[in-house]
Amino acid sequence: MPPLLVIDGDSLGHRAYHAMPHVEGAGGRPVGLLVGFANFLLATWRSTQPRAVIVCLDTRVPSYRHELLPGYQGQRDPFADDLCEQLDRMPEMTEAFGFAAAKVVPYEADDLLATAVTQEEARGGGALVVSSDRDTYQLVSAVTATLHPRPRGELERVDRAGVRDRYGIEPEQVPDLIALRGDPSDNIPGARGIGQKTAAELLRRYGDLEGVIAHAAELTPRQRLAVEGSADELRLYLDVATMRRDVAMTIPEDASLDAGSAAEWCRTAGMLGLARRLAA
Repeated sequence: MPPLLVIDGDSLGHRAYHAMPHVEGAGGRPVGLLVGFANFLLATWRSTQPRAVIVCLDTRVPSYRHELLPGYQGQRDPFADDLCEQLDRMPEMTEAFGFAAAKVVPYEADDLLATAVTQEEARGGGALVVSSDRDTYQLVSAVTATLHPRPRGELERVDRAGVRDRYGIEPEQVPDLIALRGDPSDNIPGARGIGQKTAAELLRRYGDLEGVIAHAAELTPRQRLAVEGSADELRLYLDVATMRRDVAMTIPEDASLDAGSAAEWCRTAGMLGLARRLAA
């Protein structure tokens, strides 16, 4: 069975926004991000030949993680207006291309990625998860891999062996790793003084975060103090780092590119070069 292509729309949208120059379309509205994302979407669809595509997106309201952890992502600068406008137009464009798009309050795109993968595996299939975020390594399984865009545009495929090579742990342990070592990009503190190498070593020894906490007496004095002194906080960080797999959403049935509809949408949006290529 061909895989379900599951795309982190915000991650790839931000990538396109910073890679593309400012471009104006119909009515002077910005379209650089949309052009860049559309080109990436088409190239990835052609190279992977999936059974269907779903683009998962954040909403513009705080997620449940912001309630769990005050300060979550608090270090990030506000998004520019033209970035937000184009991200908000991505679902309409994606659906015009014949693909599915998903946004669900109060969840993040990460939770939609995880739910889509879980549903696809439950029906006997596998998935390819496209994201620049290495947190998605937790979704890797025997039938699901991640694809990471590289600087020159190629996609790096990461399977279970790839996660082991990079982190020294299993994909299922990635949330525990994040909880222990922290994640500056999301403003997750982690255990004081425990970095990635030490966190991975502890997880190989004790299995998961609860195992590390249960065996804190066996750790070095510094590690024991870090773990025992923040056990409840570490459990909270684990909850924040774990992608939810039970969001109320439905993965798409088999679907392919609708070149005619895509060309018309791009033409209306003033993305004329892309419209011509789609119509050819």
